[in-house]
Amino acid sequence: MITLPLEKMATRVTGSLCLVTGLGEEMIVPSMKEYEERAVSLALSRPKLQALTNKLKSVRMTCPLFDTTRWVRNLERGYFKMWNLHCSGQRPQHFQVTKNDLEYPYDR
Repeated sequence: MITLPLEKMATRVTGSLCLVTGLGEEMIVPSMKEYEERAVSLALSRPKLQALTNKLKSVRMTCPLFDTTRWVRNLERGYFKMWNLHCSGQRPQHFQVTKNDLEYPYDR
């Protein structure tokens, strides 16, 4: 998807998705004029569109964005951390969920 990140959250999220998949350079544009030009260019060039599709398919199995198992595991770790904070009487606070977070394993 082509995006022009402005003040709307959806356009910024789309830009982030493009960056994480490695398609940022091709899909994030700086102006409405460029947005229109890019859309028309892709619509008129099947090979360009296919090249982008192939690039996305190639990262699908290695990109964290598509790793649902990891996402769920980290979400569970986050819930576990929040629950431990609550049970210990602490106030809500910022924290980071890390891959090797042994203090708050997701599978307890």
